[in-house]
Amino acid sequence: MVSGKEYTTDRIRNIAVLGHGGSGKTSLIEALCFVSGTSNRHGNVNNGTALTMHTPEEHAHEISIQMTPAYAEHTGVKVNLLDTPGYLDFTGEALSAVRVADAAIIVVSATSGIEVGTERVWEYCEARGIPRIFFVSMMNKEHADFDGVFQQIKKLSESALPVEIPIGEGPAFEGIINLFSEKAHIYKKGA
Repeated sequence: MVSGKEYTTDRIRNIAVLGHGGSGKTSLIEALCFVSGTSNRHGNVNNGTALTMHTPEEHAHEISIQMTPAYAEHTGVKVNLLDTPGYLDFTGEALSAVRVADAAIIVVSATSGIEVGTERVWEYCEARGIPRIFFVSMMNKEHADFDGVFQQIKKLSESALPVEIPIGEGPAFEGIINLFSEKAHIYKKGA
């Protein structure tokens, strides 16, 4: 992921990608980098091809253990995505990312909902006063429950509003509807 492009500081954003361990942070970063074109392959945590997993320990355990940057580009802006570990043993890595972040994406699994790690990173962001959004991952997994997870999110932030809602859940997941554009985006299996 080496870019020959140069960006002025007003065209760079640092986004901490936070959440409980196993919530899908690294997978989200993989998708963002692939879709934006900054990576020519869609890596995978399970097969050891994730952009942000470099150490033998990370590959062996299929988890992030250190904060690692990747980047995507959107409308001429370089978006540095700071992949953070979600397990309590590596809290310092998440704190480091929050300290340098302009904003945060807090990833929540549609099957597990808000967990201890989610609450912890929410508090870090709250203490620093950085803007954040929630991303509900794993909508295609068995027992995915968007409405239940959204109600849990509302307990953390009463002002939370959905930007997109799923079309189906679990094996019936087909895509999303953007509530601002009022457009549906259908998921293509295998794409």
